[in-house]
Amino acid sequence: MALRALIGCGLIWLSYAVLAQPAAFAQVPELRGSLTSRFAGELNGGDAQLAEILFEPELSGSWGANVSYTLIGRARFDAVDELEPGKPGAQAGARSAWNRRVFEGDDADFELREAYADIYAGDWFVRAGKQQVVWGQADGLRVLDQVNPLSFREFILGDFEDRRIPLWMLNIERPIGSVTAQFLWIPDTTYNEFPRQGAFAFTSTWSQPGIPATAQTVTLNPARRPERMLADSDIGLRLSGFSGGWDWSVNALYAFHDTPVAKRQTIAPGHVGITPTYYRSTLLGGSASNAFGKLTLRTEIGYQSRSAVLTRDASDADGVVISPEVSGVVGLDYQLDADTLLSTQVFASHRTRHGPKLATDRTTSTISLLGSREFYNDQLKLQFLLLQNINDGDGLLQVSVQRNLTDAVTLQLGADIFHGDRNAFYGQFDDRDRVWVAFEYGF
Repeated sequence: MALRALIGCGLIWLSYAVLAQPAAFAQVPELRGSLTSRFAGELNGGDAQLAEILFEPELSGSWGANVSYTLIGRARFDAVDELEPGKPGAQAGARSAWNRRVFEGDDADFELREAYADIYAGDWFVRAGKQQVVWGQADGLRVLDQVNPLSFREFILGDFEDRRIPLWMLNIERPIGSVTAQFLWIPDTTYNEFPRQGAFAFTSTWSQPGIPATAQTVTLNPARRPERMLADSDIGLRLSGFSGGWDWSVNALYAFHDTPVAKRQTIAPGHVGITPTYYRSTLLGGSASNAFGKLTLRTEIGYQSRSAVLTRDASDADGVVISPEVSGVVGLDYQLDADTLLSTQVFASHRTRHGPKLATDRTTSTISLLGSREFYNDQLKLQFLLLQNINDGDGLLQVSVQRNLTDAVTLQLGADIFHGDRNAFYGQFDDRDRVWVAFEYGF
């Protein structure tokens, strides 16, 4: 009751703050967006992996000087249907009832990507609706950037902006002296979306629960997903500022982990049940970055109060070990000249509690190396990204070239190459190496 009263008072205050401003005529909405055609073929056997047409319109406008709105849609048609084959809507179990895609047959899906209003009331800024919130300084590897879940339709390939699943939330910011405070209330119980089958369905042993040798039958139960809008809400708070040349932030997020863990249960002698279960945790951390001439240093650290990992110890009651986890990343960006950037990152995580036969090492680390160069007045861009897991020796190499044919039309060519053990995170897709081409028209 107290939470509902607080929300009600907030809405009353918000309505007053907006309506009390001078009235003005609404501006004519602006329509823009993109139409993209993508094709990907696998190097192992030459089969088509993707043949997609993606339409993403964006409508924006304003009401007076204090309120603006943005609507972003997505319509996708994939003629190959190798990424999410099978029954349409099979991924809906990871999303809340009000954040799901609409499927038309096996080949097409439609989604309201983002829909939010920006409201300015004195020193207060409020963004209410379906949106993305980005925390942290890391590129490609997440420490603090845990607000929005991800789609693993194409594993971790593609930009975070396209892979994040926008959430319905209330995002409030206000400056307090030289510090900006941000508060997030997220009632949308949507989590990471994994394909159950297809080109990038997870197969590595670290993601598969251990089954006792005495088990004769195994039952996979529906995920135990939080669904209560208020009781299962996520809450976030960030303080950010600039001092002594450093951009910094202090972050806190009380939320459920976006990836469930397969919890084991002995139903009867010889009969084992597996239930994907979400665990709530508190994330505490911060980030800082500073430029020293051509060199930029980025740092980020996070502490999770509860992190779940699978164990293959048959004597363990539920096959899951819960432990606090500390993770961090240090990145160096070197701007060689106006057109050339080199960047490297070292990411590491450590669980303070360990157990026998865990699916992953107690301490894990990954390094990344990024390079990009632009030519012909930014009309041509070459880029590569290498991700290398130190523990298992597997990794991913991505190379691409982008050519701006006109102000509105872009051509991209690229390749995604996996390597390593089939039971490792990247190596599980060693047979999914691909080359791809994409045309994008922006309007």
